[in-house]
Amino acid sequence: MASLRFLSLFLVLPIHIALFSSLCFAEDDTIFYDFKVSYITASPLGVPQQVIAINGKFPGAVLNATTNNNIVINVQNDLDESLLMTWPGIQMRRNSWQDGVQGTNCPIPSQWNWTYQFQVKDQIGSFFYFPSLNLQRVSGGFGPVIINNRKVIPIPFDQPEGDIIFLIGDWYTRNHTALRTALDSGKDLDMPDGVLINGKGPYRYNTTLVPDGIEYETINVDPGKTYRVRVHNVGTSTSLNFRIQNHNLLLVETEGHYTSQQNYTSFEIHVGQSYSFLVTMDQNASSDYYIVASARFVNESFWQRVTGVAILHYSNSKGAASGPLPEAPSDIYNQWAAMTQPRSIRQNTSASGARPNPQGSFHYGSINITDTYVLRSLPPVTIDGKVRSTLNGISFVKPETPIRLADKYNVKGAYKLDFPNKPLTRPPRTDRSLINATYKGFIEIILQNNDTKMQSFHMDGYSFFVVG
Repeated sequence: MASLRFLSLFLVLPIHIALFSSLCFAEDDTIFYDFKVSYITASPLGVPQQVIAINGKFPGAVLNATTNNNIVINVQNDLDESLLMTWPGIQMRRNSWQDGVQGTNCPIPSQWNWTYQFQVKDQIGSFFYFPSLNLQRVSGGFGPVIINNRKVIPIPFDQPEGDIIFLIGDWYTRNHTALRTALDSGKDLDMPDGVLINGKGPYRYNTTLVPDGIEYETINVDPGKTYRVRVHNVGTSTSLNFRIQNHNLLLVETEGHYTSQQNYTSFEIHVGQSYSFLVTMDQNASSDYYIVASARFVNESFWQRVTGVAILHYSNSKGAASGPLPEAPSDIYNQWAAMTQPRSIRQNTSASGARPNPQGSFHYGSINITDTYVLRSLPPVTIDGKVRSTLNGISFVKPETPIRLADKYNVKGAYKLDFPNKPLTRPPRTDRSLINATYKGFIEIILQNNDTKMQSFHMDGYSFFVVG
């Protein structure tokens, strides 16, 4: 809910961060992956372009683990620039050095490798990984992450027939270096060229909007079966509405938390969000069915071509999909409709999570708030000749020494612990100001979006409670 264009409030429990820690425990299995990150040529929208692949594949393969597994990933950087891989949603407990974000980690130079090691301690759910530097995610390099329950922990629904994964996101036919140059010159990203579903362009549902010859995704299913459908918005800036023609989406989990189960005919997924649904193949298969991911909170008639379309194919299907796409919700007559869905999402506190007990909740009224921060975002402004975004009037500057290293070795002047707890009346500026948190305290954060665009907020290595 923090990604909506309204004031949001949540609580965060700061955890002690250690630079290096012992990760492998005898009783917990260790799984190994090798990621070779390189460029390949692909044509997802019919135009040959340079994309970022993992082991020669775009998108990358699923990273599949089980609660408490130790994960070792050797990343070889075969790009022509530095690289960091990040694993948002994975709680890097006492291990922020493995998080893979600028300011925390040293980038992996071109033609070098780095081995990430972390434990998915007490976690389950659906996430994704991606490159975090230099706008590289615009060109790919992303893939799904699944953390399964241990066998001794029951899931709060019948075992589905299998997993179906959708990586949906806006897409540009220009690569990340061209888009980065445009942004650095003060230009906006403009409207995307399309929406990809699992790295593929749209099914040709409309001969005017979709050119011939584009490869599209087809999902093969059996009638009467129920599948767990995991959907991730891996895009850059576009909120998407996801729907499967004539099928209900039963929400069961989001980013590591089981939810109270309820049906939706379509679901809005903002940039960076992951959800999983149970979908039962209960239609008569008179034809194939459309799977749609379309842009939201834009001029949707103008953005009509920014639509991803895949095909759901029953094994007993009697023909190809045809006709108009199923429509997305409209805000024309009810501008508050966008708030109804996120307000309906509730954690299932009676279900077991990563441990054999209900996920439960804190007694909110008895939480001792140690710090309160109001974070206000405004439209980009020009600072020192460059267009920059700000929070509380501060635009973060990349540190010369990663903050965790500077902290460990007491590098003076590398950063300041003076981030303001509320917006200040002063000219915007660049700085390396950090929030000075209290170990084991609870921070109340109020997100105040005064920008003109939808914003998604993410906190690496943390899970938080949306309370207002």
